[in-house]
Amino acid sequence: MDKYDTAEICLNGHVTTSMAASYPQFRKQFCEECGEKTIMNCPNCNAPIKGDYHMSGVIGVSDYNVPKFCDNCGQAYPWTTKQSSAAKALIEISDDLTLVEKDDFKNSIDDLIKNSPQTVVAQAKYKKYVVKTGSEIAKGLRDILVDVVSETVKKAIFGK
Repeated sequence: MDKYDTAEICLNGHVTTSMAASYPQFRKQFCEECGEKTIMNCPNCNAPIKGDYHMSGVIGVSDYNVPKFCDNCGQAYPWTTKQSSAAKALIEISDDLTLVEKDDFKNSIDDLIKNSPQTVVAQAKYKKYVVKTGSEIAKGLRDILVDVVSETVKKAIFGK
C-alpha cells in the first residue's frame, strides 16, 4: 500500500528521520545538531508531518525535502517561522536602509518563502534592498534564505 511515512524534525528544521513511523528506533527527543526539541506533528493542527513516500514493491533512495508549511492547515512550521524571523532581524540591524526600506524589505521576506504571485515582487525588492545592506548582512540573508526558498527564487535572487 502506497503511503507517506511521518517525519521527525527539530524546531530548527534538522531532520532526525523521515521514516519515524516505519523505523521508530531512529526517533530522537532532541536534535543531535542543535539540541532543539523534535516534533512529528504540526504544532497548530496536530497532523503528522509528511515524511518519505513509500510505494509498494519499490525500493528507492530517499530525497526528502523539509516541508515549509503544513499541508493540512497551511501554517508555517516552526523552522520556517524561525528562518523568516532571523532574516527580518538581520534586515533590522542594517544601518544603510531607511526605516521605510527596512519595513518594505522585511514585509517581502514571507513572500519570498511562499510561492505565490507576490513572490516576483518580493524578488525585485530583495535585489533592490540587499545591495544597500552591506556584504555581511547580504551573506547572512543568503545563508538563511537558501534553505527555505524554492529553486526558482534561489536562481532569481542569488543567480545560478
